[in-house]
Amino acid sequence: MSLTFSLIAPASFTDPAVLDRAVGPLREFGFDVKFPHTLQAPVRYLAGDTAHRLESLYAAYADPETDAVWAVRGGYGCAHLATEIDWTRLPSKPLIGYSDLSVLLDQCHRHGLPAIHGPVMKEGIKLGSDEARTRDAAERDLNALRGWLNGEAPAPIALTPVARAPEGVIEGPLVGGNLATFASVVGTPLAFRAPPGAIVILEDVGEPYYRLERDLWQLVHSGALDDAAAICLGTFENCTPYGDLKIETIFDTWLAPRDVPLYTGLPIGHGRDNLPWRYGSAARIVDGQLRFSN
Repeated sequence: MSLTFSLIAPASFTDPAVLDRAVGPLREFGFDVKFPHTLQAPVRYLAGDTAHRLESLYAAYADPETDAVWAVRGGYGCAHLATEIDWTRLPSKPLIGYSDLSVLLDQCHRHGLPAIHGPVMKEGIKLGSDEARTRDAAERDLNALRGWLNGEAPAPIALTPVARAPEGVIEGPLVGGNLATFASVVGTPLAFRAPPGAIVILEDVGEPYYRLERDLWQLVHSGALDDAAAICLGTFENCTPYGDLKIETIFDTWLAPRDVPLYTGLPIGHGRDNLPWRYGSAARIVDGQLRFSN
C-alpha cells in the first residue's frame, strides 16, 4: 500500500541535496512525500524562524491528501514550536520523527494525538546504501513504519536485563526518546514525566559519558522517572566512553536505588537501526522480550 507524507522541517536546517537523495528511494519503496512550497527559510542553524516552522506544521497537518506528517530531520528547535502550537488546530494525523522531535512526540501524546518515534525522512538515503546491512535495516524499519500506519505492530524484540528483572509481566504505556532533549526541557512547561507504569525508552548520540550521566541525573532528580515501571536503552551512537565504563553502569548507578528494572538491546536510535514504535501505545516486557501492541 502506498502512503503519502506531508514533510516538515521543525528543527535544524537540512541541505536540500540530502533530501533530494532520499526522495527517489522512498518513492520506489512506496512512500510518496509532499514538499511544501517553502520547506525551509533558514535562520542561523534553524530551518526557519519559529513563525515559519509553526505555519508549515499547521499546513502539513491540514493537507487532506496525506496520511502522516514526517519530519525531514531533528537537530534543534522543536521546543520552540511546542510552546506555541494551538493543539486544537491539529487533526488526528500521526507525527513521525525522533531525536529533538522527542519533545513534540511527547506533547502530541499529552494532547491525545498520534505520534510515532521512528526514522526521519532524510534517512530514506539508507535504502540506497552500498552496505547490505544498512539497506536491510532501513527496509525493516520503514516496513515497520508502514505497519504502524496500517495498524500493525512489529514483532517482539529480545531484551537483555541489566539488573532487577522482575518475575511476571511489566505492562504500561511506551514513552521516551532522546535523553539530552528531555534533560534540556526540565523545569519548563514541556518537562517530560513518565506516566504511571510506563516503559521508558532512552537513546542518544554524540555525547561524552559524563554528559549522559549529567542528563540522566537531571531527569532522575526532576522526578521524571519516578513512576516508570522499567527503562529500556536503545543505542548510544558515537558517545565518547570513559575507560572501560559501560553505558548501562551509568544508568544502573542512578536507577538501582529506586529499584527500577533496566534493560538494553533495543535497535532504536541514531545508528543503522531505528525501529519505529507508537508513542504512548501499550507495551509489555515478558519472557525477556518487549512486545508491542497496536
